[in-house]
Amino acid sequence: MYSFLQLFHPFPLKVVSGRGIYLTLEDGKEYMDLFSGLGVNLLGHNHPDILSALSEPFPMHLSLLLEHPLKEEVASELTRLTGFDKVFFTNSGAESVEGAIKFMWLWLKSRGNIKRRVIAFKDSFHGRTLGSMTFTGLMQNQGYPRLNIETIFLPFGDTDRLTEEIENGCDFVILEPIQGAGGVKIAGEEFYDTLSKLHQEFGFGLIVDEIQAGLGRTGAFLASAPLGLEPDIVTLAKGLGGGLPLGAILLTENIANTIKPGYHGTTMGGNYLALRLAKVVIKKLEEELLEHVRNLDKLLKDMLIPKLVTNPEIKEVRQRGLFIGIELKKDIADDVKEILFEKGYIVNSIRKNIIRLLPPLIITFDELSDAINQINTIIAGF
Repeated sequence: MYSFLQLFHPFPLKVVSGRGIYLTLEDGKEYMDLFSGLGVNLLGHNHPDILSALSEPFPMHLSLLLEHPLKEEVASELTRLTGFDKVFFTNSGAESVEGAIKFMWLWLKSRGNIKRRVIAFKDSFHGRTLGSMTFTGLMQNQGYPRLNIETIFLPFGDTDRLTEEIENGCDFVILEPIQGAGGVKIAGEEFYDTLSKLHQEFGFGLIVDEIQAGLGRTGAFLASAPLGLEPDIVTLAKGLGGGLPLGAILLTENIANTIKPGYHGTTMGGNYLALRLAKVVIKKLEEELLEHVRNLDKLLKDMLIPKLVTNPEIKEVRQRGLFIGIELKKDIADDVKEILFEKGYIVNSIRKNIIRLLPPLIITFDELSDAINQINTIIAGF
């Protein structure tokens, strides 16, 4: 009889310790972590700069009624790197999305002529809270209440439907630049170009959920930037806190000006320790890891992905930087994951036929090559 309510399907062995991109489990064996805690551990496990930041004294908690310098320091770094004007800190991705919805709604009300109509996408994932679930395509069959807003779920990447529904009118569009839980889905260039042009033409709000794709995962600080998108609000979380819970909402000045004290808040968001680790993460990204991921992206495309796409058991490989989805022709993703685990590799399976890789950004080419070759060999065995 267990006291903990287990809502996932964990691997059979418990973690004992971690080092770099490796985890040691209770069998004493080292496993290559190619999923980095659902994309959280950008710097791997027990990175020396993270440990150094944790070793210094810090206040356990300061509410929003007491200021500390790290809020402005980290916020100013985020605005400098992204071009946004303001930042609000949260504890998680779902909280970031919830706040983004509220902030967007306040701005829309200030402009008038609200249509109560939102465009989202099939197979999207924005969180498990009621607001974020309203716009999450993957969870529309779950029996929870939704916000009382008409939500149109479009096929991701369908430019014609996007144009048609925007011309019919909407308050805002919410999307991931690359769908993560939906299978690492990347739309065509025309889709992003069209969305950008329609955004400028019609003036609807645009929320881009960068919780999984952002913070260097694709080789850019924000994955939406090289796609040509200019969102009004961006949500961040996962790796921002260096392994501690931390999210952020990036927003423009005109939206920020509509949010008054008391309209939103948080107890733990932007806590001192998480922001201290965020400074480490941002510094490592800017000084080393963005370029490192871009280099790996080229090597993957030139040397490793071609091996996968010639595998007769693989239908498609979708990849940007260290954001990789391998779609299989058969429903064997769980079987592949289990065999890889036995051989010392931790990967994620989504749906029945997709392997998702989100390795720490510190992974080397040799480590990545070893992992891809093992994955390719095991899949070919089916």
